[in-house]
Amino acid sequence: MSAATSRDRYVLLALVLGAFMTALDATIVSVALPTIARDIGEAGHSTTNISWVLLSYTLMLCCFILLWAKLGTNLGYRRIFVLGISLFTVCSLAIGLCGFLPQLGLGVIILLRAAQGLGAGMAMAMSLAMVAAYLPVSVRGSAIGTVTLAASAGTAFGPAIGGLLTAIHWSLIFFINVPIGLICIALCIRYIQNQTPIAHGRLDLMGAVMLFIMLFALIFYLNQGQCLGWTSETGLGLLLIAAIAGGLAAWWESHTTDPLVSPRLINQRGVVSASLVCLLLFMGMAGSYLLLPYYLQFVQGYSTIEYGFILIANSIGMIAAGPAVGRLTDRRGTGRDFIPLGCLIAAAGFFLITLFGNGTSLWFILLALFVMGAGMGTALVAATSYTFAFGQAGEDGAISGITNTFRMAGSSTGVALLSTVFLANVIVTPTVNLVPGFHHAFFIAIVLSLAAFTVAMSLKHEPTIAGDGTGV
Repeated sequence: MSAATSRDRYVLLALVLGAFMTALDATIVSVALPTIARDIGEAGHSTTNISWVLLSYTLMLCCFILLWAKLGTNLGYRRIFVLGISLFTVCSLAIGLCGFLPQLGLGVIILLRAAQGLGAGMAMAMSLAMVAAYLPVSVRGSAIGTVTLAASAGTAFGPAIGGLLTAIHWSLIFFINVPIGLICIALCIRYIQNQTPIAHGRLDLMGAVMLFIMLFALIFYLNQGQCLGWTSETGLGLLLIAAIAGGLAAWWESHTTDPLVSPRLINQRGVVSASLVCLLLFMGMAGSYLLLPYYLQFVQGYSTIEYGFILIANSIGMIAAGPAVGRLTDRRGTGRDFIPLGCLIAAAGFFLITLFGNGTSLWFILLALFVMGAGMGTALVAATSYTFAFGQAGEDGAISGITNTFRMAGSSTGVALLSTVFLANVIVTPTVNLVPGFHHAFFIAIVLSLAAFTVAMSLKHEPTIAGDGTGV
């Protein structure tokens, strides 16, 4: 960001805080669920009930991203971003207070988490669009890299930070969002002017409903398939609903006069292929973030605090590679070549992780995590910058929505896939041996990274970035 002004840096800080905070809450709650269940009197009930604290947030975050992207285009990116952060912050405060009012019950917490997810989706849908709209082209690559890494770091640090704060009181995992959210809102009000609405078309409610049904059914299936049964009547019914709704959405979007997503973008092979690369990489990354804490705790014997610091090696790898790739993209005007390179480095990192065993040394664990993080940082930053190069004036919001929808779909799919492979390969006789499960799961992560590499190799060099990058 050497060419950026002080205003640009404050704008970027606001976007980084929003991206980190909303991604953090997708994973920070996981380790606190048993404590929350105990405190509100749900400890003796089915784990399905308490799991809705996680699921309600994920569903509301994912299912409306394309709708928020369209509203941002119609009403202005800053309005939707600030509204989202405000809703997220208020809900965080309210959920934290529930920790001292257990009589409110689980239902109130689930509803507040759903509303919090709506706010997170608004902010997430706008974050990358605001980079393109409010920051100059000369620093766009590095800025996209910084926001992308902030979101990835939030997902990675969630379980460790959640464990640390839950040891004090689980309400802190929500209260911590309040000062961050207020700072983010203040920066937006002070340094970002809402741009003139780019479009004034009618809102495509039918398309939004169809996409919501499709994503809701699919994400619910991926998150609950193991409990429901992947091939049960309910599970297959959810897949059928997702397929029908997806088909109807595709037909409607191609025939309506003002679709949620521009047909021009959907027909851009570069946009779809680069988004597919992100989906595949997020599958491997999100699945690994779920499993690595279990390996470090139950196989290596590290405490929550210890494995939290160990996992920082992954984020250090991202931070070392991602911004550098962004700066090189700014200078060269193209980031296409970094995408397959990053996929290969990520695959190498996952290969090193498959070598983990009962007596693996700490330095080797740190090396593997660093390599995997460096690969992810390289590929994700380059792929995101590549996608925005295909945008025309007024399409930044739509591109941001497409990119984040693919990422969230990848996260949900990856968690379901890798956890299923892990559980299917755990040896339980004569004693429980988790290591084979980890080996098989991370082998799948290698395959996903190599699949992303294959897609990345088909990408052509992107066109010149449209517009002046200011958008205001």
